[in-house]
This record gives sequence, C-alpha cells and structure tokens, in this order.
Amino acid sequence: MKITISKLKKKADKLFSIYIRQKGMRFGGWTECYTCGMIKQWKELQCSHFISRSHNATRYSEINCRPACVGCNIFKHGNMAVFAGKLLEELGEKGFKGLLKEGRKIKQWTTKELENIVRRYS
Repeated sequence: MKITISKLKKKADKLFSIYIRQKGMRFGGWTECYTCGMIKQWKELQCSHFISRSHNATRYSEINCRPACVGCNIFKHGNMAVFAGKLLEELGEKGFKGLLKEGRKIKQWTTKELENIVRRYS
C-alpha cells in the first residue's frame, strides 16, 4: 500500500523536530531555547521555524529551525524579533537574505523527497 503525502509529511515533521530539538543537546538531554535561553529537556521543547513551516521550501531547513520553549514558540509566536536578530548574527546578512529568498519559493513535496527526509532523520 502506498503511503500518502500527508502521512509522509507528518512522519517527516516528527523526525525532523526530534533532530532539531536534540541537535544542540547537552549532557543528560538538556537543550537551550534558542530565543530566551531557558534550559529544558529536549522533549519539553518544540521545533521553532523562523519562516513558517507552511512554506514548504524551508519546512525541513536546518538553517530555518531551532529548538524553542512553548512560551517562545506558541505564546510569543516564535519570539520573532529575537529569533531574527540571532539568525542575522549567526548567518550574516547574505545568509539571512538567502534564507528569506528560499522561503518565498513555491515547493510541492514528492513522495520520494519525503521518503528521503524520513530516512535522513530516522
């Protein structure tokens, strides 16, 4: 049976989120919120997207995503001013503008591409 694009996207989202939240993990599973600096267990954090994940071109971009606490990601809507400032400093003006340009591209995922993302982050 062929798996649907939406189911593959859901699986890719889950695996990618785990990867992002564990990427900067310290001893014992602790990770820092990118925008406020709060230290939490990686499972208590979320995968925050600078450019919304509704923009497929940057949905699985490691440059676009960082771990964030619920306070920043949900209640402060990504804490975008801080997120932008930190990304600009980290990527430089050229890299930051490149990310913004990438986010404006139209992208439709294929089954094969999503299967590759699932494999990569498994």
